[in-house]
Amino acid sequence: MPVIGVNMRSIDSKREEDVGGNLKVNNTPKIRGVKIKEVGNINKEALSIDFEYTCKYTKEDSDESVAEINIGGEVLFMTDDPKGVVENWEENNDLPEEIVIPTINSVMRKSLTKAIDISESLQVPPPIRFPKAKKKSDSARYIG
Repeated sequence: MPVIGVNMRSIDSKREEDVGGNLKVNNTPKIRGVKIKEVGNINKEALSIDFEYTCKYTKEDSDESVAEINIGGEVLFMTDDPKGVVENWEENNDLPEEIVIPTINSVMRKSLTKAIDISESLQVPPPIRFPKAKKKSDSARYIG
């Protein structure tokens, strides 16, 4: 069953004064809670999966945070047995793989997109590496 929506509820960011030098970036999505929610426009129950995404910047030689982006929200997920999923979450703090994987992928896609914009405002590197164009080398030429 699919992810039917990702809603952001909170966005928080901060940057220390001294950010110079090489930085490490750690992106961490976490599922905080699961409950059932009535989806009004389709009159069905769905899972409301609360998430927190943290993008933490640290100096290469330290674990001390020099910048941080935090995003919180919910993922709406359609499943055949929402009550069973919520019961399993409440007992074991665990979700089935067929729910976790698309949920985390959706959280990362939506949050990273927002974090890229925020990182520019904070004047820190983007949380993912962008591809770079390079000059062609003569040795890369293939004649077959």
